[in-house]
Amino acid sequence: MENGTDSRLQAIFEGVGKECGYEFVEARYYPFKELKSTWSRNRWKVTFRISDYLEGSEDAVLGDFAEALFRRMEKGNGTVYGERVMRWLKSNNFLSRNQPLYLERSRNLSLSPEGGYYDLENSLDTLRDMDLVEVDDPYLTWTRGANMRRVGYCSVLMKVIAVSSALDSPQVPDFVHQYVLYHELIHLETGRETLSPRHGREFRRRERMYPRWEEAESWLRRLASSKV
Repeated sequence: MENGTDSRLQAIFEGVGKECGYEFVEARYYPFKELKSTWSRNRWKVTFRISDYLEGSEDAVLGDFAEALFRRMEKGNGTVYGERVMRWLKSNNFLSRNQPLYLERSRNLSLSPEGGYYDLENSLDTLRDMDLVEVDDPYLTWTRGANMRRVGYCSVLMKVIAVSSALDSPQVPDFVHQYVLYHELIHLETGRETLSPRHGREFRRRERMYPRWEEAESWLRRLASSKV
């Protein structure tokens, strides 16, 4: 039996689908880890699975979201969300509702900034004292697994930064994990407009502002080849 939120989602997608020429439209929420949606189409019927991070959205936001998906389905290009959808996705209400759920689904996170040797919150304070970052209250955590190649991860949408526990070691200087943290913090600061982390010219310029970036990069290459 569908619940009330699924019923509301279904009605909104049906309405948009009819405007686009589809007689039969099904839409249900699905617990994806990331904000994503999928669909399957057969002639005049289409079935959507929509990220349940959108469950708390207003009808107008869901309507705009549905229109964006139908446009993508018809034209085959990337999804471009309208201003109303982006405003909701960047809101504090969206974040407070969905960040805990995102963290629950992120199984490789320790859910703590305190490692065995280093504390990410202390490193954030250091970067702020150096006037390198201004981002407010990101969620910082070490990973559970010691990944040597993917040493940092950032969800701009959920304001979560994870640093590989491979860097939480007395054998690795503190400036190495601090540089990785700085890299991800730049993503949070520069990616909020589009909610997408990118490595453009401005990003690289900011990255090189870290005083020991060359040494840190050298250490990361050695870690990736397991030659610490």
